Amino acid sequence: MLTRSKTISLALCASLTAGCAGQGFDNSLLGAGSGALAGALSGGLIGGNWKGALVGAAVGAALGWGTAKLLAYRSTQVRDPSTDRRIYGVTERVGSPLVKVRKGSNTPTEVRPGQQVKVSTDYSVVLPPGMTAAPVDESWILKKDGKVLTQLPSQRAERAGGGWEARASITIPKDAQPGTYVIEHKVQSGTSYDSDESTFVIDRG
Repeated sequence: MLTRSKTISLALCASLTAGCAGQGFDNSLLGAGSGALAGALSGGLIGGNWKGALVGAAVGAALGWGTAKLLAYRSTQVRDPSTDRRIYGVTERVGSPLVKVRKGSNTPTEVRPGQQVKVSTDYSVVLPPGMTAAPVDESWILKKDGKVLTQLPSQRAERAGGGWEARASITIPKDAQPGTYVIEHKVQSGTSYDSDESTFVIDRG
């Protein structure tokens, strides 16, 4: 199958993350405090572990990630629909929008506190006949030692069919602990979603 699909109720999380956008705030400069809460609620909805999700958000904030920000966000189309269909071998029509992450990456892979990590998510959107665009959410979740530290504010926009690349920068908190960190790159449109992971290492020298 082209993507993994799962029907979940995210109305509460959507209202939290969309609320600021509705008030005219720039999501690309939002701190991860709201992102950590939204990520925690999302985790609670999906896994049914509200206590663990909220504790995870608190731990992330305590470790310095409550000040993390998503900077210089931009998303551009990099492939047309026919090219993407050839890449994934899609020959049949789809009944609803489908998304597929081709690759999630970041540079550099070794950083120090206070520096920036550039993230990139290369993904595809496949649309049903007659549909010109679909709403897509792009998000990044930071983890360490198997635990979620924070979910940066998601970016939502209408996307035409084809390949897209979402780019942004994340500033590493000055008090971030050394070790290996995982970035989960995720895209979602309706009940269709997909993700990939990349890693970086913090070295305090």
